[in-house]
Amino acid sequence: MNLSHTASVMSFKRTLSIVGLSSSLVGFASAEIESSISAGYNNQYVYRGVDLGDDQATLSLAASGNGGDLNWNIGLFHGSNEGNTLSTGGNGASLDETRIHGGLSTALSDCLSLNAGLISTSYSGGVAAISADRLEVYVGASTSLSGIDLSATAFFNESDNYTGDTYYEVTASKSVDVAENVSGTLAITYGNWNKDPLSQGLEDVDFLSFAGTLNIDLGDSVSASVGVTHITADTTALTEDETVVGTSLTLGF
Repeated sequence: MNLSHTASVMSFKRTLSIVGLSSSLVGFASAEIESSISAGYNNQYVYRGVDLGDDQATLSLAASGNGGDLNWNIGLFHGSNEGNTLSTGGNGASLDETRIHGGLSTALSDCLSLNAGLISTSYSGGVAAISADRLEVYVGASTSLSGIDLSATAFFNESDNYTGDTYYEVTASKSVDVAENVSGTLAITYGNWNKDPLSQGLEDVDFLSFAGTLNIDLGDSVSASVGVTHITADTTALTEDETVVGTSLTLGF
């Protein structure tokens, strides 16, 4: 999903699996470049703790590779959903979102990595509160402790049309093999807006999400994922407690 998910300090594959519930990228390596296309569905769309509607369909393209000590990744995400309660007049209009992402990462040691990048997001539909385009710069770090992946990322808003200057996110996750060709991931994410993104005058808005995802390798560079994420926020102005169910199918090439 969620999610969400929407750049992170872990590998691009792990990020999309945990945050978005929208994909488990299993790319086919060719000349050290991995690429994939993924289609997904979520019964609800909660992005960074903000409820943005129901019945989200997604399509993602991704590529990653390395050159010297730097790893790079780029991605294109498009999502469309219905029933948005933030729409003009509260009429439940649809929301279309397109997100372009590009980033670089490097390993400082065997257990510490740094990354940075840009995210450009555009919206269309009857949602006045988030109708403008947004550009973000992000920086983060990740490590692993006793088999648990830990990451922290700060996203800096570069667009004047949004009140929030900075969004912070911290994630802890654990992946295990469940069966042959099946792996599972459990993750906890804490997110914080220094100011809420909907111009409602809220300060220091927090949320927590708890996610479980099953990733299934179907062979021939095809994979599937199914996951459940529960989100709770400290204010109902952004979202009630919500449980999101999502699934996706990914083709690597």
